[in-house]
Amino acid sequence: MSLSKRLLLFSIIGILLISIALTGCFSGKSPTPSQGVSQSSEYLTVKDSMGRTVTLLRKPERIVLLSTSFVDLLYNVEGKAVGRPSSKTDSIPSNAVSVAEVGFVYNINLEKVMALQPDLVIGVQGMHEKFVPVMESNHIPIIILRYKTLEDTIQTIRLMGSIAGTQIKADQIVEGMQARIQNIVDKLQPDKKIKIAILHATAKSVTVELDTTIAGNIAKKIGLVNIAAGSAPINADNDAMPYSMEKLVEADPDIMFVVTMGDKADIEKRLKADVESNPAWRSLRAVQQQKVHFLPSELFLLNPGLKMPEAVEYMAKLAYSEVYGSAK
Repeated sequence: MSLSKRLLLFSIIGILLISIALTGCFSGKSPTPSQGVSQSSEYLTVKDSMGRTVTLLRKPERIVLLSTSFVDLLYNVEGKAVGRPSSKTDSIPSNAVSVAEVGFVYNINLEKVMALQPDLVIGVQGMHEKFVPVMESNHIPIIILRYKTLEDTIQTIRLMGSIAGTQIKADQIVEGMQARIQNIVDKLQPDKKIKIAILHATAKSVTVELDTTIAGNIAKKIGLVNIAAGSAPINADNDAMPYSMEKLVEADPDIMFVVTMGDKADIEKRLKADVESNPAWRSLRAVQQQKVHFLPSELFLLNPGLKMPEAVEYMAKLAYSEVYGSAK
């Protein structure tokens, strides 16, 4: 074989080998993206509390929040919103005060929400599911979140970090909260069992809260025994059982906490008038020992969010004053 033919053969073989090598480099499956976040066409995929899978194709720029608690969480992970609920308290972060209001959390104005042209709406389970069909029909992503317990708070903070693209910041906040709460729990006396009842009082009715409420969840976290634990709720959408003086007397709790919804002064006045007129009320251990405590609504009516460690400490001081000191 001539020298020129040999050179031609070697060239052909070399080209074939390079082709095989390149084919091997680009064949096979693409890398699996991290959970919830796609590195290609999807920004974030979330499974909300309704079991719905919500996919965000890009980072949201026009977020409308339907709960004041969510405003605090989003802005603390350096996110921003174009719409938020109205508030009668000072719970709104200073840098979100000027954000457009869409009505109170229990009475959201859908027209105002739509007028803001959101690319993401975040609502609370138990209040805002009714908006899902409208948002879906208008191709607006909406996430409905369960937001009651400490675990819910932690998950929501991390989700807000994923939405804002500041996951490291969210993780730092979570770690700080967990450390503060654990420091409180570590001081508990595990052998000391204190029975409690949590009354939920409005201007019209009184019910007894289960472990799945904010106050109930915190009580369980610090080792208190809720007399309503394991009881059937009033209905599937509720976290309380009917109030019964007979059952309250039978359980005879060491401490009673009262969570009020509405004008606190009016509710306290009416509650005292109703129950103190009943001789059975005065027979209760908690009443005799003056351990009936009205809990601050900003910490125990709705999820206190980033103030969860404050709520845990507040209840711990009421239940274990000899360990933590008295609550102010």
